[in-house]
Amino acid sequence: MNQETINILIWVSPLIVGGIIAAINANSVNDTTEKVEAWTRRTQTNVSTKSSWFYRYIVNPVLWTIVKFSDWTDSFTHRGLKNGVRVAASLYLVAAWCFIFYAALMFIVIVAIVIAILYVGFKVLLDSNEDVRRGYEKGRSIIGSGGSGTRTNPETGIIQEEGLFGYIDTDTRVNQETGVIQKKGLFGWNDTDERIDPESGKIQKEGFLGYNDTDTKVNQETGVIQKKGLLGWNDTDERIDPESGKHQKRGLLGWVDE
Repeated sequence: MNQETINILIWVSPLIVGGIIAAINANSVNDTTEKVEAWTRRTQTNVSTKSSWFYRYIVNPVLWTIVKFSDWTDSFTHRGLKNGVRVAASLYLVAAWCFIFYAALMFIVIVAIVIAILYVGFKVLLDSNEDVRRGYEKGRSIIGSGGSGTRTNPETGIIQEEGLFGYIDTDTRVNQETGVIQKKGLFGWNDTDERIDPESGKIQKEGFLGYNDTDTKVNQETGVIQKKGLLGWNDTDERIDPESGKHQKRGLLGWVDE
Protein backbone atom coordinates (compact mmCIF):
# COMPACT_ATOMS: atom_id res chain seq x y z
CA MET A 1 0.00 0.00 0.00
CA ASN A 2 1.60 3.26 -1.13
CA GLN A 3 1.47 6.63 0.59
CA GLU A 4 -1.14 8.02 -1.80
CA THR A 5 -3.56 5.21 -0.96
CA ILE A 6 -2.99 5.73 2.77
CA ASN A 7 -3.72 9.45 2.40
CA ILE A 8 -6.97 8.73 0.54
CA LEU A 9 -8.08 6.30 3.26
CA ILE A 10 -7.35 8.88 5.95
CA TRP A 11 -9.38 11.53 4.14
CA VAL A 12 -12.42 9.27 3.53
CA SER A 13 -12.35 7.57 6.95
CA PRO A 14 -14.87 10.04 8.49
CA LEU A 15 -17.25 9.27 5.63
CA ILE A 16 -16.78 5.54 6.22
CA VAL A 17 -17.49 5.87 9.94
CA GLY A 18 -20.55 8.03 9.31
CA GLY A 19 -21.79 5.67 6.62
CA ILE A 20 -21.51 2.66 8.93
CA ILE A 21 -23.47 4.46 11.67
CA ALA A 22 -26.19 5.41 9.17
CA ALA A 23 -26.34 1.92 7.67
CA ILE A 24 -26.61 -0.13 10.88
CA ASN A 25 -28.92 2.41 12.59
CA ALA A 26 -28.44 0.59 15.90
CA ASN A 27 -30.10 2.05 18.98
CA SER A 28 -26.99 1.54 21.13
CA VAL A 29 -24.79 3.39 18.63
CA ASN A 30 -27.36 6.16 18.19
CA ASP A 31 -27.72 6.55 21.97
CA THR A 32 -23.95 6.87 22.40
CA THR A 33 -23.69 9.37 19.54
CA GLU A 34 -26.49 11.51 20.96
CA LYS A 35 -24.89 11.47 24.42
CA VAL A 36 -21.67 12.77 22.88
CA GLU A 37 -23.66 15.44 21.00
CA ALA A 38 -25.37 16.52 24.25
CA TRP A 39 -21.99 16.68 26.01
CA THR A 40 -20.64 18.84 23.16
CA ARG A 41 -23.52 21.30 23.60
CA ARG A 42 -22.96 21.56 27.36
CA THR A 43 -19.22 22.02 26.90
CA GLN A 44 -19.72 24.72 24.27
CA THR A 45 -22.09 26.59 26.58
CA ASN A 46 -19.57 26.49 29.43
CA VAL A 47 -16.62 27.41 27.22
CA SER A 48 -18.44 30.40 25.70
CA THR A 49 -18.57 32.06 29.14
CA LYS A 50 -14.82 31.80 29.77
CA SER A 51 -12.53 34.77 29.15
CA SER A 52 -9.34 32.82 28.45
CA TRP A 53 -7.99 33.39 24.95
CA PHE A 54 -7.41 29.65 24.54
CA TYR A 55 -11.07 28.82 25.14
CA ARG A 56 -12.34 31.86 23.25
CA TYR A 57 -10.24 31.55 20.09
CA ILE A 58 -9.18 27.88 19.98
CA VAL A 59 -11.82 25.67 21.62
CA ASN A 60 -15.09 27.59 21.31
CA PRO A 61 -15.07 28.18 17.51
CA VAL A 62 -14.87 24.48 16.63
CA LEU A 63 -17.44 23.47 19.27
CA TRP A 64 -19.79 26.26 18.14
CA THR A 65 -19.54 25.06 14.52
CA ILE A 66 -20.30 21.46 15.53
CA VAL A 67 -23.33 22.57 17.57
CA LYS A 68 -24.70 24.68 14.71
CA PHE A 69 -24.27 21.80 12.27
CA SER A 70 -26.06 19.49 14.73
CA ASP A 71 -28.94 21.97 14.83
CA TRP A 72 -29.19 21.74 11.06
CA THR A 73 -29.39 17.91 11.17
CA ASP A 74 -32.23 17.94 13.73
CA SER A 75 -34.70 17.89 10.83
CA PHE A 76 -33.43 14.49 9.62
CA THR A 77 -36.10 11.85 10.26
CA HIS A 78 -33.75 8.87 9.88
CA ARG A 79 -31.99 8.57 13.24
CA GLY A 80 -29.01 6.62 11.92
CA LEU A 81 -28.48 9.02 9.00
CA LYS A 82 -28.69 12.04 11.32
CA ASN A 83 -26.08 10.66 13.72
CA GLY A 84 -23.86 9.38 10.91
CA VAL A 85 -23.78 12.80 9.24
CA ARG A 86 -23.06 14.46 12.59
CA VAL A 87 -20.13 12.14 13.33
CA ALA A 88 -18.62 12.50 9.85
CA ALA A 89 -18.98 16.29 9.83
CA SER A 90 -17.61 16.62 13.37
CA LEU A 91 -14.52 14.58 12.49
CA TYR A 92 -13.88 16.70 9.40
CA LEU A 93 -14.38 19.94 11.36
CA VAL A 94 -11.99 18.87 14.14
CA ALA A 95 -9.38 17.77 11.58
CA ALA A 96 -9.72 21.03 9.64
CA TRP A 97 -9.41 23.13 12.81
CA CYS A 98 -6.32 21.18 13.94
CA PHE A 99 -4.75 21.76 10.52
CA ILE A 100 -5.48 25.50 10.66
CA PHE A 101 -4.08 25.74 14.20
CA TYR A 102 -0.95 23.80 13.20
CA ALA A 103 -0.41 25.97 10.10
CA ALA A 104 -0.83 29.16 12.15
CA LEU A 105 1.60 27.88 14.78
CA MET A 106 4.19 26.98 12.14
CA PHE A 107 3.78 30.42 10.54
CA ILE A 108 4.40 32.12 13.89
CA VAL A 109 7.46 29.95 14.53
CA ILE A 110 8.90 30.69 11.07
CA VAL A 111 8.31 34.44 11.46
CA ALA A 112 9.95 34.35 14.91
CA ILE A 113 12.98 32.50 13.51
CA VAL A 114 13.33 34.98 10.62
CA ILE A 115 13.10 37.95 13.02
CA ALA A 116 15.69 36.35 15.32
CA ILE A 117 18.08 35.74 12.39
CA LEU A 118 17.68 39.32 11.15
CA TYR A 119 18.20 40.69 14.67
CA VAL A 120 21.34 38.61 15.27
CA GLY A 121 22.69 39.54 11.85
CA PHE A 122 22.05 43.23 12.51
CA LYS A 123 23.73 43.04 15.93
CA VAL A 124 26.79 41.28 14.48
CA LEU A 125 27.04 43.89 11.72
CA LEU A 126 26.61 46.71 14.21
CA ASP A 127 29.14 45.34 16.69
CA SER A 128 31.73 44.72 13.96
CA ASN A 129 31.65 48.36 12.81
CA GLU A 130 34.18 50.31 14.83
CA ASP A 131 32.96 53.62 13.38
CA VAL A 132 29.55 53.35 15.01
CA ARG A 133 30.76 55.21 18.11
CA ARG A 134 33.14 58.11 17.73
CA GLY A 135 34.22 60.78 20.11
CA TYR A 136 36.69 63.41 21.00
CA GLU A 137 37.81 65.38 24.04
CA LYS A 138 37.29 69.11 24.23
CA GLY A 139 38.72 70.58 27.40
CA ARG A 140 37.81 68.01 30.09
CA SER A 141 34.67 66.80 28.27
CA ILE A 142 34.78 63.80 26.02
CA ILE A 143 32.49 64.05 23.04
CA GLY A 144 31.48 60.97 20.99
CA SER A 145 29.28 60.29 18.01
CA GLY A 146 26.87 57.42 17.40
CA GLY A 147 26.73 57.95 13.66
CA SER A 148 24.57 59.78 11.15
CA GLY A 149 21.98 62.17 12.61
CA THR A 150 23.43 61.98 16.11
CA ARG A 151 25.36 64.13 18.53
CA THR A 152 26.78 63.86 22.03
CA ASN A 153 25.56 66.13 24.79
CA PRO A 154 28.73 67.97 25.96
CA GLU A 155 27.42 68.21 29.53
CA THR A 156 26.20 64.64 30.11
CA GLY A 157 28.11 62.65 27.49
CA ILE A 158 24.83 61.01 26.39
CA ILE A 159 24.64 60.22 22.68
CA GLN A 160 21.47 61.75 21.19
CA GLU A 161 19.51 61.09 18.00
CA GLU A 162 17.86 63.82 15.97
CA GLY A 163 14.05 63.69 16.05
CA LEU A 164 11.17 65.82 14.80
CA PHE A 165 11.28 68.07 17.85
CA GLY A 166 14.99 68.10 18.58
CA TYR A 167 17.56 65.68 19.94
CA ILE A 168 16.45 62.69 22.02
CA ASP A 169 18.67 60.79 24.47
CA THR A 170 19.66 57.23 23.52
CA ASP A 171 20.78 54.45 25.86
CA THR A 172 24.47 55.14 25.12
CA ARG A 173 26.85 57.68 26.62
CA VAL A 174 30.55 58.45 26.98
CA ASN A 175 31.78 58.56 30.58
CA GLN A 176 33.18 62.06 31.02
CA GLU A 177 35.96 60.97 33.39
CA THR A 178 37.20 57.70 31.86
CA GLY A 179 36.10 57.95 28.23
CA VAL A 180 34.44 54.51 28.47
CA ILE A 181 31.36 54.08 26.27
CA GLN A 182 28.45 52.94 28.43
CA LYS A 183 25.00 51.40 27.90
CA LYS A 184 22.05 52.21 30.11
CA GLY A 185 20.76 49.24 32.12
CA LEU A 186 18.11 48.64 34.74
CA PHE A 187 20.38 49.76 37.58
CA GLY A 188 22.40 52.50 35.90
CA TRP A 189 25.13 52.84 33.28
CA ASN A 190 27.15 49.72 32.38
CA ASP A 191 30.60 49.86 30.79
CA THR A 192 31.14 48.36 27.33
CA ASP A 193 34.48 47.12 25.98
CA GLU A 194 35.15 50.39 24.10
CA ARG A 195 36.40 53.79 25.16
CA ILE A 196 37.79 57.03 23.76
CA ASP A 197 41.29 57.74 25.05
CA PRO A 198 41.16 61.11 26.88
CA GLU A 199 44.73 61.94 25.87
CA SER A 200 44.90 60.91 22.22
CA GLY A 201 41.26 60.73 21.12
CA LYS A 202 41.84 57.18 19.83
CA ILE A 203 38.94 54.74 19.91
CA GLN A 204 40.09 51.71 21.90
CA LYS A 205 38.87 48.16 22.56
CA GLU A 206 39.33 46.40 25.89
CA GLY A 207 41.69 43.42 25.79
CA PHE A 208 43.26 41.02 28.29
CA LEU A 209 45.99 43.46 29.29
CA GLY A 210 44.02 46.71 29.04
CA TYR A 211 42.71 48.92 26.25
CA ASN A 212 44.14 48.47 22.76
CA ASP A 213 44.13 51.16 20.09
CA THR A 214 42.02 50.68 16.96
CA ASP A 215 42.77 52.30 13.60
CA THR A 216 40.31 55.14 14.28
CA LYS A 217 40.64 58.33 16.28
CA VAL A 218 39.20 61.84 16.55
CA ASN A 219 41.56 64.75 16.04
CA GLN A 220 41.44 66.70 19.29
CA GLU A 221 41.77 70.12 17.68
CA THR A 222 39.60 69.84 14.56
CA GLY A 223 37.20 67.03 15.47
CA VAL A 224 38.01 65.27 12.17
CA ILE A 225 37.73 61.48 12.30
CA GLN A 226 40.98 59.89 11.14
CA LYS A 227 42.06 56.44 9.97
CA LYS A 228 45.53 55.05 10.55
CA GLY A 229 47.54 54.51 7.38
CA LEU A 230 51.05 53.37 6.52
CA LEU A 231 52.50 56.87 6.90
CA GLY A 232 50.37 58.14 9.78
CA TRP A 233 46.83 59.32 10.45
CA ASN A 234 44.73 60.24 7.43
CA ASP A 235 41.68 62.50 7.58
CA THR A 236 38.32 61.11 6.49
CA ASP A 237 35.43 63.17 5.15
CA GLU A 238 33.70 63.03 8.54
CA ARG A 239 34.10 64.98 11.74
CA ILE A 240 32.39 65.85 15.02
CA ASP A 241 31.61 69.56 15.27
CA PRO A 242 33.60 70.92 18.27
CA GLU A 243 30.82 73.39 19.10
CA SER A 244 27.61 71.36 18.70
CA GLY A 245 28.84 67.75 18.91
CA LYS A 246 26.96 66.96 15.68
CA HIS A 247 28.23 64.37 13.21
CA GLN A 248 29.18 66.10 9.93
CA LYS A 249 30.35 65.21 6.43
CA ARG A 250 32.62 67.27 4.20
CA GLY A 251 30.74 68.91 1.33
CA LEU A 252 31.67 71.19 -1.56
CA LEU A 253 31.15 74.30 0.58
CA GLY A 254 32.43 72.95 3.89
CA TRP A 255 31.13 70.77 6.69
CA VAL A 256 27.45 69.79 6.55
CA ASP A 257 25.39 68.35 9.41
CA GLU A 258 23.98 64.87 8.82
